[in-house]
Amino acid sequence: MRLALRIPHSESETLPLLLSLAPSAPMFRAETEGRTSVSTAIFPDLSLSFDLVERLIEAAVELPGVHMSIDDRPVESLTKFLSVLRCYRESLTELDPQVHCARQVARIGDVGSCPDRACVSHCQFICMRCLQIVREIDAPPVRAQLKAIAIQAEVEWCPNLRMP
Repeated sequence: MRLALRIPHSESETLPLLLSLAPSAPMFRAETEGRTSVSTAIFPDLSLSFDLVERLIEAAVELPGVHMSIDDRPVESLTKFLSVLRCYRESLTELDPQVHCARQVARIGDVGSCPDRACVSHCQFICMRCLQIVREIDAPPVRAQLKAIAIQAEVEWCPNLRMP
């Protein structure tokens, strides 16, 4: 999983923290685009840099103009992505990461938010959104709908994600 975080320099209070952390990325470049200085932190293998990536995203969440991509797909919500990243990282402490995923989905189901039918998702970030799935004859295939929901939830990159 390749992650790139593009940071335009601004007057933000969090910029100094970002600029002190970003050069620690496995790949880093600083460049000028017109009148704006831009720094880019690149992580060719996200799994080798969880701590640094989390700290960078936490600092970048409120900064305007920051762009991030995962495997060349733009990330629309740094906050959602960070939640998924933390969940994925937690799953790595399990012998079977799917057990972690199932436990998180069960926790959501236990609060009564899932209808009484077979769950089409084994991911907590898709679980509630699966209610959006249209099952009419001319609707797109469920798998295609789930993929779109996974992208909206910023979870489609997760190695634990299993689509039916």
